[in-house]
Amino acid sequence: MNRTRYKMLGILDEIKLEKLMRSHPIPSSGKFKCRIIYDEKLDMIEFVSYQIKPIYSIKLIEHNEIEYPHKFLDRKPFEFLSDSVSEDEILIVKNGKITDTSYSNIVFFDGQNWITPQTFLLNGTMRQFLLESNQIIENEIGINDLDKFKSFKLINAMMNLEESPEREMTMIR
Repeated sequence: MNRTRYKMLGILDEIKLEKLMRSHPIPSSGKFKCRIIYDEKLDMIEFVSYQIKPIYSIKLIEHNEIEYPHKFLDRKPFEFLSDSVSEDEILIVKNGKITDTSYSNIVFFDGQNWITPQTFLLNGTMRQFLLESNQIIENEIGINDLDKFKSFKLINAMMNLEESPEREMTMIR
């Protein structure tokens, strides 16, 4: 959050989120994502119940201009792309390379390793953790490489590699 505030707004002073969280009521049971809304100052902290999204089909959709280097509250580009297909989810292709879905990074299984595209839109916290802990590796993955994989998983801050369902490659159209 503080890195984004610096890069996007040029703000050097840090919000001490850990301190603020201590005084905020945190749900005691269930799985919740913490949504922090901020700009120059902290606007809101809220906890939202989290369920893994049921997905039965994914549409490859090419969009060469999309950029998403930081987590934003405004998700209109993803909503626009998702609304244009009948499938449950989209997998964005940029300049012929696989990137991310509308809400997660993706990892593919080749029979030995879990591999994530190096052409991500957002370097998610779970993706980075899994790379640093050597649970996944990063590689360039083009559209024509998809037939090399046996399965895939979607990962984000709320879904680690173990709890994300392993999915068949035939789901990607």
